Amino acid sequence: MLKYINLLFLTVLFVSCGSTRVVYDYDDTQDFTKYQTFGFYPDLATGLSELDEERLLELTKSVLQAKGFEFSENPDVYINFNTATFKRASNNSIGVGVGSGGGAVNVGVGGAIPIGGPVTYLELTVDLVDAKENDLKWQAIAEQKFNQGASPNTKKQIFERLLLKIFKKYPPTRNE
Repeated sequence: MLKYINLLFLTVLFVSCGSTRVVYDYDDTQDFTKYQTFGFYPDLATGLSELDEERLLELTKSVLQAKGFEFSENPDVYINFNTATFKRASNNSIGVGVGSGGGAVNVGVGGAIPIGGPVTYLELTVDLVDAKENDLKWQAIAEQKFNQGASPNTKKQIFERLLLKIFKKYPPTRNE
């Protein structure tokens, strides 16, 4: 039994570490199959450093081209980005318990001691804006743990993981 509890604990630990949460919204009357080309919004202000912004744009091109889109100076849709960083208290803690038992009476007291400081998260919002109508048609918002002091390669991996997860459900289906 203890073996199964340890396995369950490790599974939950691995699934919760670094998980990316994504929420979507879109115009459910829109025919997304008509969009074949994309470009970046003319007044793009991502909130990222210039180097991180360039990484994000290049990875977005790669991900969308893999989905069959073509980059264009006169696109069907504009891609717009917005980012924000915020801190959350760490979810890690150590459980402490004191108990006593004897006869028919059992008493127990427990608590948790937080470990580590706050964790920084990156919130990335991706908008698809119809270029002709200048109207928002699809949006995804993703959250991921983010270390602003990470190496360029690590940041690239984080952005790639975010973008792959974001565009996994594009184009949306009527059932989503």
